[in-house]
Amino acid sequence: MRPAGAAVIKMTVTGVDAVKLELRNIADRVTDAARARMKRSADRMVKEAQLNAPVDEHNLEESIRIEKDYAADGRLEIDVIAGGMVGGVDVDDYAAEMHENYESYRPGEGTIEKRLANPGRYVGGKFLERAAEAENEKLPAEIRSDIDKVIG
Repeated sequence: MRPAGAAVIKMTVTGVDAVKLELRNIADRVTDAARARMKRSADRMVKEAQLNAPVDEHNLEESIRIEKDYAADGRLEIDVIAGGMVGGVDVDDYAAEMHENYESYRPGEGTIEKRLANPGRYVGGKFLERAAEAENEKLPAEIRSDIDKVIG
């Protein structure tokens, strides 16, 4: 029984299915936007790392690339790596040595020329690490902006 004087409110909810569909669409668009941002970010990291890398015969620069894969749960995984085969030359060991221990070497002619052509940029070791750090400073704000555009 209803207490005396209690108001009766009748409410019908419509559009629940439409709201669910819209939320799913937003989730898909956010995921797509995040994947696109990751790809653009990785592309920038490759360019930065190539600019940061020391130069001998350009094999090291050419070896810097993106490797993309999907985890078992469908999550996109993007790695920016240096090494592998370039022009028939395996540069794995060279890439690791230049990245980790470059400071124990003297810059060669190609590296000196590259430094002169890129004032204000350090051309040398930790080329991948420095590119990643530069990108990580920008990435969170860019992802937030992408999400805002999707749900905006």
